[in-house]
Amino acid sequence: MRVIYFFIWLSSLLCAHSLHSASGLNILLTNDDGYTSEGIKAVSVALLEAGHRVTIVAPTTQQSATGMKITLGSLSAEQHAPEVWAVSGSPADSVMIGLKNVFGKERPDLVISGANFGQNLGSNVMLSGTVGAASMAVFMGTPAIALSVGLDLAESKGSPERYASTIAVFPEAAELLVAVVEQYRNNPTVIPKGELLSINYPLRSTGRPEILASRVSNSGGFVVNHEFRTEGSNTINTTVSLGNESDGFENSDVAAFSKGNITISFLKPDWNGSQKNFAKLVELATAIHKSRKPEAR
Repeated sequence: MRVIYFFIWLSSLLCAHSLHSASGLNILLTNDDGYTSEGIKAVSVALLEAGHRVTIVAPTTQQSATGMKITLGSLSAEQHAPEVWAVSGSPADSVMIGLKNVFGKERPDLVISGANFGQNLGSNVMLSGTVGAASMAVFMGTPAIALSVGLDLAESKGSPERYASTIAVFPEAAELLVAVVEQYRNNPTVIPKGELLSINYPLRSTGRPEILASRVSNSGGFVVNHEFRTEGSNTINTTVSLGNESDGFENSDVAAFSKGNITISFLKPDWNGSQKNFAKLVELATAIHKSRKPEAR
């Protein structure tokens, strides 16, 4: 049944591209869950229905928590349809190949990463393959949006579908994304140059979730624990749990999301420290220079 649905989805993509090829934004769509993920399907359908042109360049397999990992070796990119490519690497690899090879000189208007299975909040954004893909786009000079949807870890062994609640919310999250893209189309300055927009959509409870502009917390949305399985064992068991702690930031994304709100945040993939501390770097460099022994003649 899943295989049949995949081909139906591909057929719908082909039809939509023929209908909307002359209107809307030109979008590169990627993710870290794989190019056949339910999340990327929901987003692609919603964008196409809104009149945008969508080219999927995404990993062949699941690549969560890979950050901005790139492959220093051979990669393959298999074309499954005119606008669907599967890359044998990471999300960041997919964006690089999408921009350099698939699009080439014709850059897309926007890169979208998602919708992801699981929120990407706080300090976890540095680990996220979803955010890593969007960050790579920004590094390469293309505006980007990362979309993540909440996860109920209790559904990890669900049958017939894992994370059924997340899958059920994907269309709603995709609808919100279309509204954000429309705002961007009308005014591209809503996403500052050199920054990406990160959206986290919660699982539905009651009512319509509120959208909150949020600062990125120093704590994470997921907590990874490492414990020895038995006393004296050298084998470590890794478990993941949800973290709802906040570091006291006003409008923290972790705190806002834990209350059932949609969070939107700007992320800046810039590793420079605070400019106000640059004078300390000068002092450190000077002190180290003075402490070194004279160079032998």
